[in-house]
Amino acid sequence: MQDPIYPARRVLRRSPEAGSQETLALRRDPELRVRPASSEDEQGLRRMFSSLSSQSIYLRFHTPYPKVPEWAVASFTEGDRPRKEILLAVVEEEIAGHAMYVLSDKGRDAEFAIVVEDRWQAKGVGKLLLSRLAEEAKRRSIETFSGLVLAENRRMLGLIESVFSGATHTIEGSAYHVVVPLGSSEAVAAA
Repeated sequence: MQDPIYPARRVLRRSPEAGSQETLALRRDPELRVRPASSEDEQGLRRMFSSLSSQSIYLRFHTPYPKVPEWAVASFTEGDRPRKEILLAVVEEEIAGHAMYVLSDKGRDAEFAIVVEDRWQAKGVGKLLLSRLAEEAKRRSIETFSGLVLAENRRMLGLIESVFSGATHTIEGSAYHVVVPLGSSEAVAAA
């Protein structure tokens, strides 16, 4: 049996051509990087989405798609800055997670979404992606994140609580409408 993967430390690296990239060193495994998505990531994102379990697809899209729709793959790599931010978690050129926000018409709040490939869930990848996404949003003066989380998605609710203090939610049918003031985001603790 293989040893589990545990986050070891958090390192921020900056390069002029790629902007800032945040990395999470993993014991016994290659480095995980968080970086902005580009149109060149479409095939890698398609591979990640095709490896998601039907449960992960359902929890992310709230619909029991047999596979992730092609429209999602294309739109999840196309950045429309400053209205949209898309970040990827990458391990050895394979995409392990995807997080994004899209600004509302008001421009001070944004809807966010995140998905982590099944093999990488519960290893700190989602926490790193969501924290980094919030940092990018605050840099652009976005005050609030909101999103719908299915009531059965307890892991996502736990992730939100682990990254943000002050998150509130109301029930809307079979989902929670989560609202997060971004001034409340906490840094990811180094292991």
